[in-house]
Amino acid sequence: MSRTFNLCCVSLAFASMLSTAATAQWSIGAPGTREPPAGLNRYVYMVMSDPMPGREFDFNDGYQNMHMGDLVQLPGWVGAQRFRLVPEVEPRNIKPLYRRGNLIIWDQEGTGLEKLRSDANAAISGGKSRRIPGFDYAPEAGVRAYYQVIGPRTPRPDGAKPFIPAYADNKTPRPNRYIMLELVDPVAGVEDTAFEAALKKRVTEVLALPGFLAAQPFHVATPPGVDTRLNLAFPKYLVIWEAEGSHPQELQNRLTASTKSGAINALAADPATAQSSWWVTVSPFITKDDFQR
Repeated sequence: MSRTFNLCCVSLAFASMLSTAATAQWSIGAPGTREPPAGLNRYVYMVMSDPMPGREFDFNDGYQNMHMGDLVQLPGWVGAQRFRLVPEVEPRNIKPLYRRGNLIIWDQEGTGLEKLRSDANAAISGGKSRRIPGFDYAPEAGVRAYYQVIGPRTPRPDGAKPFIPAYADNKTPRPNRYIMLELVDPVAGVEDTAFEAALKKRVTEVLALPGFLAAQPFHVATPPGVDTRLNLAFPKYLVIWEAEGSHPQELQNRLTASTKSGAINALAADPATAQSSWWVTVSPFITKDDFQR
């Protein structure tokens, strides 16, 4: 009986280890600069959520195998990718509103957000886009934010790509893939143009650090018909950083140390609203084309 119990404990521990160790298997987002086509704007629509208690399987299965494919059929919904929060990174800099364990980023293009939203609402209310089992649709349950592209996706200045071990190297694993969401407001008195220039400089400086692969800046966007007070909770600027490594803590440590040393200039950002969070990929980036072959 003792041997059986010990074997059971070992099996559970091994299963737990696998569930946390098997992390990043996917590239991040669409290729290229991700700039809007002529005459259009480009947005990211971020939804942070958690499954209802006991409905984790339904939540993940419904999101992955149904909901993503339903919405990328719509005009302007050009792609989507899912991520899972890595909560243990220190220093913790996540405001309570953002403490959800799951994130989906929808890539969108259009002349404005109104039609993108109305098309989705019509598809959901009509049944074309099916509701996710295990998703809590209460207004206060999830966190939603729209941000508009204000600059191209910038790769590393040295042109380095994600690391893939050499064919003959059978000992080095492929690094995990992560994104960091960095949300900031300028301090009072700093104009947007000056802050955006500093943000652009910061992108160049951070991308010189090992493990940081690319970044893109955004400005918060409020869809027509949405109470503007809802967006007061979201900082004005967002940078989505793409990175790779064994764990985001090593990346965060590198960023923190370089900022303290002065190698990276600190932004004139409001500490009361500034926050960052690390997320690991849990799905590929999908588009409509993935359902047409």
